[in-house]
Amino acid sequence: MKTREQSLAAQGPDDGGNPLEQQMAAALTSGDTGVGDAIDLLLREAAAEGASDIHLEPWDDRLAIRFRLDGLLHNVAALPREHQARLIARVKVLARIPVYQRDLPRDGRIDARADMGRSAMRVSTFPTVYGEKIVIRLLETQASLLDLPSLGFAPDVLSLLQGIVDRPQGLLLLTGPSSSGKTTTIYAVLRALADSRTPLPHIATIEDPVEYRLGNISQTEVNARTGLTYAAALRAVLRQDPEIIMIGEIRDPETAQTAVQAGLTGHLVISTIHSGTAAGVFTRLLDMGVEPYLLASSVTGVLAQRLVRVICGQCTTAEMAPPDALLRFGLPRDTPLQRGTGCAACRHTGYAGRTAIGEALSMSEDLAESLLARPRTRALHDIALRMGMTPLLSQGVVKVRQGITTLSELRRVLPVEWTAEPPGADAAGEESVES
Repeated sequence: MKTREQSLAAQGPDDGGNPLEQQMAAALTSGDTGVGDAIDLLLREAAAEGASDIHLEPWDDRLAIRFRLDGLLHNVAALPREHQARLIARVKVLARIPVYQRDLPRDGRIDARADMGRSAMRVSTFPTVYGEKIVIRLLETQASLLDLPSLGFAPDVLSLLQGIVDRPQGLLLLTGPSSSGKTTTIYAVLRALADSRTPLPHIATIEDPVEYRLGNISQTEVNARTGLTYAAALRAVLRQDPEIIMIGEIRDPETAQTAVQAGLTGHLVISTIHSGTAAGVFTRLLDMGVEPYLLASSVTGVLAQRLVRVICGQCTTAEMAPPDALLRFGLPRDTPLQRGTGCAACRHTGYAGRTAIGEALSMSEDLAESLLARPRTRALHDIALRMGMTPLLSQGVVKVRQGITTLSELRRVLPVEWTAEPPGADAAGEESVES
């Protein structure tokens, strides 16, 4: 049986080779309301498929429509270019973006509609040589946000996050590439904080943009055009008597300095910062000019995370991986593994859903003392391993041994150099599996 990608590749741009494409094409030629019906159909289909993003991409001979499912893009339809302008304009109207402005990137939002069965959506436009490209991010509702135990993390990571929830002050930093689940983790922490403290503390967030609207939390969206940057918003919110502050991202030295100071002065601060590993977060902050003694005193913990696809439960089968692949991941040659063969339930990918892996680094006396010497990332990583941190690769290997994901998925998500030699994860994996 062909996958949807194979089916789309075999058809031309106008022959309507799949149901969604046929229905959208029929709606677009049905009358004045056809373009609205076509977009509503697209949004409903994306929600039903569990897509996180919808891509409307103008190509040289067609308008390609793609869904991001479990972290990967899938082609779902291709429409003639003659429909492109109307479809793009309709999305911009829904997102309250000026239709006439086509030469600048713009952001907008489509509110949730219960009668349409759809959640709120974030819309981004971007000009290309073939016309405007649009990406629609489908946002979860507040009710569907996960709690901490449901994220899929190992016990040591959950222990770090729960420890943050129980602390009155400090700084928690999350790191990972785009679409690694950082926002979901942060909202799970905020949910735990709101549920565990009575009376409800003053929680303020500074985001770009606000992805999930929480009814009992003060949320602010940065706006560089008006001067409301992360740094400016953080300075202002500190005058609002907050107890817990969430900063969407630390991007510049001023925000970094202010966030660290806030963590020292009685606030619980949660934020993200770009770095490859947990130890690399400290190097990044040192490079931003934050003094080592401030980091040692304010940072409570760091979490580096990734999302890996989960083997489909409907088509799971046993397999024996090549010995060299097992050796590369520190696994015995006879380790039994699982994989998905592909079925209708998983869109013939062998995977259905995603789960998180993470490496959690807590501040310790040894780490605090080492920071004073401004060490590089490798040295900090070695100290963290001696402290008992289980690295990302080892956490992923545990998931493989448990039959949750595959070695090929780890190779896709983690850098190639991380799997170039045996990581020594066998013993750690056995311990985590037993726990």
